[in-house]
Amino acid sequence: MAAEYKIIGGDGREYGPASLEEIRQWCEDGRVAHGTPVWRSDQQRWQPAGGWDELKWDLPKFVPSPPPVAPGAPATVIVPVAAGFFVRLGAHLIDWFILTSLVTLITLPWAESLTALQKEALAEAQAVAPNYDILMKFLLLALAINLPIGCAYQTFFNGRFGATPGKQLLGLRIVREDGSRLGYGRAALRFAAELVTMMTFGAGYLLIAIHPEKRALHDLLAGTKVIRLR
Repeated sequence: MAAEYKIIGGDGREYGPASLEEIRQWCEDGRVAHGTPVWRSDQQRWQPAGGWDELKWDLPKFVPSPPPVAPGAPATVIVPVAAGFFVRLGAHLIDWFILTSLVTLITLPWAESLTALQKEALAEAQAVAPNYDILMKFLLLALAINLPIGCAYQTFFNGRFGATPGKQLLGLRIVREDGSRLGYGRAALRFAAELVTMMTFGAGYLLIAIHPEKRALHDLLAGTKVIRLR
């Protein structure tokens, strides 16, 4: 199979996969410069566009000289790396705050009755002989409200932008195992897989800390990974 290419654009976003003919056209259009990070599928690595022999002749002929760099100063290159546990936890907390605010706003017309049902369910949960009908009613209502909103939130942002607002704020992106874009279908599948992770009482999330690619259980089930651009 012919090699496929991806690039990291000037806005820090990943574009591709693209064929050799398409990436050459991008070079002619000025979208790819000598220092643009380019990934090649058959070699599974990133390097500046000028380092690939098949691309260097298509790059702009006149490239401005880079500013002088102090001796020993490291060069700045945007490279995707696996996102760790704590940065993903921070993104999750941001998304939780946004989702909680969104649910509160949507259910505002029924806030009084929902609050009353919640208090009643909490009281029954602490009772010696709880009324399971009330507990089940509250649980089913909570699922009926939170699941569709959470699914729409995760599927739209991950499918359209590759990351939820919380992940975007922290420079994270969700991609497929081969590094390609997620898409709406895979984003919805990942949301369903995360419901399985929730059933493990946190164990599925702890895989991030020990997995070589820092992938959670739902990443393994959905064939995705979370990267961080540096």
